[in-house]
Amino acid sequence: MKQVILTLLTIILLPLHTFATEAERVLLIGNSYTYCNDLPGVLMALSEQTDRPLHVESYTVGGMSLRGFLNTPAHARARQMLESGDFDWVILQDQSQTPAYRPDDTLSAVRRWAEIAAAADTRVVLFLTWAHAYKDKGKLQLRSDMQQRTGSTYCRAAVRHNAAVAPVGEAWAAWYRKHPDTPLHVQDGSHPNPCGTYLAACVIHGTISGKAPKNLPGTLRLDSRPLISIPASTAAELQSAAAYTLKHFTPARYLAKEEEREADLLSVETVRREITRGTHISDLIRLAGKPIYTATHGGQHIYQFRIRGGKELCAYCSSRGIIEQLSIASPGSMAEIIDLR
Repeated sequence: MKQVILTLLTIILLPLHTFATEAERVLLIGNSYTYCNDLPGVLMALSEQTDRPLHVESYTVGGMSLRGFLNTPAHARARQMLESGDFDWVILQDQSQTPAYRPDDTLSAVRRWAEIAAAADTRVVLFLTWAHAYKDKGKLQLRSDMQQRTGSTYCRAAVRHNAAVAPVGEAWAAWYRKHPDTPLHVQDGSHPNPCGTYLAACVIHGTISGKAPKNLPGTLRLDSRPLISIPASTAAELQSAAAYTLKHFTPARYLAKEEEREADLLSVETVRREITRGTHISDLIRLAGKPIYTATHGGQHIYQFRIRGGKELCAYCSSRGIIEQLSIASPGSMAEIIDLR
């Protein structure tokens, strides 16, 4: 009788084992934004709490760009790992400033990585990173101009090469809008704190799985190794930010909204025509809208604006608010200086 029971249990349990979900293999290639707080480990541990487990490996080097991984012989291992064909997904993270300020470098590097991934039958996810932050009245604020440029470059690359985008930076921006007193950066204004890494993992997993993160723990371990510990209420809020972003984001939608924003921006011709000697900064704000960045240096007030054509306008004002100098620049190019003194 005991043998019959054991046989029946084996028959009953066998399908559960046979049809258990096999972990998909993921390769992360990036720099300190990826290895800080062990994002690969956090992503893997988080996935184990879902019905879409991932086996995650990584190749990371501090400060390295996607172009650098391709062109630096000492780091050829990154390319070799992808070429092995052992991965279902590759997640590509460029150096944080490159997409915003040297977009052509990112676009050309993604094209080459996409070709390698296609040959290895591996799907590409672009890790849309967060912008740097600056302190305003003691609080860290996301550089919205850098975030917009970063998003634009990654989305353009995705559309060109049929890649997916993990909109991590967009989720960070949504978080800062709702929780301005709870930063995701550490004090250097660049790297992530544990909450920032947790949010990144939620967005990346949601991008791969197609499911919004929900009811996931804030304390994660991997092979008994502690990884991250976030209060349950904070973890729930971070999952909510990830879910909201994933629901409303696609690369095509992002680019369409960017075109709409671009049409509303001030043109270079208008700047040259309207801003003359003696113009007050209030007149420029009336024309260009709210500045994306302000600072004071050496008694001079600096206001930064986005203008048409992907350009950046900086106005340098006296203590009385009179514009003394303008600079107009495109990312990666020399600025045109207009002296109004």
